[in-house]
Amino acid sequence: MNKFIISLTLFVILLTTGCVSLKKSIYLQGHMTKELDEVDQYYKPNKSEYLIKPNDNLYIKINSLDERTSAFLNNDGGNNAGTSSIANPMAASLEGYRVELDGSIQFPFVGKIHVSGLSLDQVREKIQLSVSKYVEECSVNVKLLNDNITILGEVRSPGRFLLYAEEVNILEAISLAGDMTDFANKEKIRLIRKEGDVQQMLEINTLDERIIYSPYYYLKPGDIIYVEPRKLKSMVLTNIPLGISLTFLNTALLLLALFN
Repeated sequence: MNKFIISLTLFVILLTTGCVSLKKSIYLQGHMTKELDEVDQYYKPNKSEYLIKPNDNLYIKINSLDERTSAFLNNDGGNNAGTSSIANPMAASLEGYRVELDGSIQFPFVGKIHVSGLSLDQVREKIQLSVSKYVEECSVNVKLLNDNITILGEVRSPGRFLLYAEEVNILEAISLAGDMTDFANKEKIRLIRKEGDVQQMLEINTLDERIIYSPYYYLKPGDIIYVEPRKLKSMVLTNIPLGISLTFLNTALLLLALFN
């Protein structure tokens, strides 16, 4: 009987410690939340624009009224298949312009165009100025083909994801991976980012609402997110559904009452 009581006590302790605290599960905790009638200004998250760097892959499309001339300047031969193949990594790599180590791309008829350190808008303006010498009334479309992030760790669907929007924050990115699992440590999300030649690793606490003001709240192409597991995951009993655990506990207590 004593062994039974001891075993039951240990089970109750493990069941209690195995439950994840609600406080550890709620994103953006704090006191910044306001009612609509209290809001007198918009929040202004600190964010920076992505600048082109060597080894980036750019999709460039020249559009003009003179289709025959603009066709010579496009890798897709002037057809419209290029825009639909951006989502295909293999096709995109063939149609894209790789930024060389010296920060330039080799553009047909124009020659070398230095783009490293420029934003997408600046690259678009620079290319349009260059090709306007050959094509009148043209427009230029520039996209980043390596515009993706990687999410690993305690998420439901880890993987590599293409960023279709120009601005994606860390919470939106985690939702792409199906949200965090019950065993995720939401206080320790690692963000790995390369700035120039420097590799950075930062720790982000998604329970703290102040992250919306962080310069790392909005992600950049190439970012890697790693969600750490909680220590409780190492306990096998945490994988037992709560309903089954409670049923077992009720049965054990009933048997104990019968023995008494």
